[in-house]
Amino acid sequence: MDRTAVAKFLTQFEGNVPHMYRCTGGKVTIGVGRALESAADACKLNWRIGDRPATAADVTGDFQNINVADMNHTADFYKKLTKCTMAANDIASLLEQDIIRFETELSQKLPNWNTYPEPVQQALFDMGYNLGINGLLAKFPRMLAAVNAHDWNSAANESRRNGISDARNAATANLFRSAK
Repeated sequence: MDRTAVAKFLTQFEGNVPHMYRCTGGKVTIGVGRALESAADACKLNWRIGDRPATAADVTGDFQNINVADMNHTADFYKKLTKCTMAANDIASLLEQDIIRFETELSQKLPNWNTYPEPVQQALFDMGYNLGINGLLAKFPRMLAAVNAHDWNSAANESRRNGISDARNAATANLFRSAK
């Protein structure tokens, strides 16, 4: 799988946000869609407040502020609720780690993963990254059956996710349709 193309696709649709925010699924998130399950998870990352490293108390406070904030806002809305930010190189490192982790998990859960054309791998990756691998497997059995049958048009038609922008759904469907 072309990890550079996947990173570009994810960044286009997830954004690249240097502060904590709530994603459309309600999770506290950073960077290019990296969900933070807990304040303890957030504290494991490299945060700054201006020129100084953030303390665990700073990070925990920001996490709690975001976690109780209303949902359904753009990432910029949450900036006023945070002090901590992450450097671009740390966000890039998180994205690289996530891509490797998700690709490994997809290859374990989808036995034919390595036989799929590149655009199909990218489409499945986007969906798995967005929904979680288990969400992809549970919510899209007809699409996955079409993928295993190499019926790329049917896979594209079955790939629509609720709560995702029309542009992202269309781009993912186009990846399936472009498979040869």
